[in-house]
Amino acid sequence: MKHIVFILSVWTVLACSKSDTLTPMDNLVGTWRLTSYCKPTSGSTCTAVTVPTTQSVYVSFGKNGTFTESYENTKPGEYSFLGCGSGKYVIEGDNVRITALCMSSLGGKLMPVVSITAKQLVLNPFGTGEYIFVR
Repeated sequence: MKHIVFILSVWTVLACSKSDTLTPMDNLVGTWRLTSYCKPTSGSTCTAVTVPTTQSVYVSFGKNGTFTESYENTKPGEYSFLGCGSGKYVIEGDNVRITALCMSSLGGKLMPVVSITAKQLVLNPFGTGEYIFVR
């Protein structure tokens, strides 16, 4: 009987020790609006672009691993993040891998997450500048 009580006690301690703390990447789920970005002009340079408040580019990361990009009062050619519409994403460490319809690679694109808070997401998808999103 003592062995059963001991085993149940150890199992209870281990079950309760699981952390319910959210990691910063848990903040990724939701809809983000692109506010500014550095449009690549070469392999090492970029041009700063601010998206006007009258136009919007939205990216959404679903709990189920879905990714969508949508536009309001603009077209993908004017202000865009990927310009692809929808796809899937996975978290890989401190990066997010997005696989969208227009990408030529089946492996998608791995994008470093520079920073993420409840209100701001900063990505560096092309290595030459940051894309800044707000919630």
